Amino acid sequence: MPKAAPTLETPYRRGEKVLAMRDLPGVPEGTAGKVRMVNGLNTWIRYWVLFEDGSMVGQVNQDDIVRRNQVEDWHLREEERAVAAEQAAAGIEAEAEAPAAAVDAGGGAASLIPAHLLERSKAAKTRLLG
Repeated sequence: MPKAAPTLETPYRRGEKVLAMRDLPGVPEGTAGKVRMVNGLNTWIRYWVLFEDGSMVGQVNQDDIVRRNQVEDWHLREEERAVAAEQAAAGIEAEAEAPAAAVDAGGGAASLIPAHLLERSKAAKTRLLG
């Protein structure tokens, strides 16, 4: 049975040729290199990469390098992540505005306290204060 083609999430193996997709310390974006060592645990895997200019960079994250034949896939994934982050930020802003509207309309924690209890409290204050 043939092996499945590696995806962007597939960990790199020692000796694989990669490209730096972000500026790394002393290495500009787009520089070709070769994975020299893989270290880390489960979801926290880091790589030591020897780049063409002779510099070796350690502790390189998997998101910072890509196989040469997966550059387009990497760009698509980054665009999707940017869109998701924008949508999440818009959702957070909408949630932040919604409780403010409830506080203005109900006088404090109206969204958290049932309406019948608010009415009971209002009636008790009126009785006490006359």
